[in-house]
Amino acid sequence: MSLSKKEKTAGIVLVALLFLITLFSTHYFLGELNIGFADWIAFNACSPVSYLFILFFIVFFIRRNYSWLVLTTLPVYYLGTLSMFVLPWTGTYLFAHAGHIIMTLCMCWTLYVLLNHRQYKSLAVGLLISILLFAPYIAHVQTYNQKHAGRLTTLLGNP
Repeated sequence: MSLSKKEKTAGIVLVALLFLITLFSTHYFLGELNIGFADWIAFNACSPVSYLFILFFIVFFIRRNYSWLVLTTLPVYYLGTLSMFVLPWTGTYLFAHAGHIIMTLCMCWTLYVLLNHRQYKSLAVGLLISILLFAPYIAHVQTYNQKHAGRLTTLLGNP
């Protein structure tokens, strides 16, 4: 691994921002809204994915294997980036979108690093593993949220 100083700094700053906003989001759902763990996993699906991104980012720096960086690309794209086009830009969703923007920037940084360092095999392997690991999670989140839409609207308010 031979990231430039700018690449390392950008990655560390993005991960630090992601960590802070994810902590705040977790506190909001588990502390302020006082929901259970099962509800948190689905209603705040971005937080578990963000924690995994942060963990894999750290593992990447320890093991120096680029595949770790891309493992959360599918859920970050689906739950973070695409949420900006589905959820309204009002009320409590505005703070969620700040997290979605940071998640998207983290994903863009990851893809930039992988492509800039010609880590095509790591990109392919990481994306394949990402699909295998997270497609069931995304399906669970979608099914759970659809089934409990009324509760979610009650918690977050009507957009």
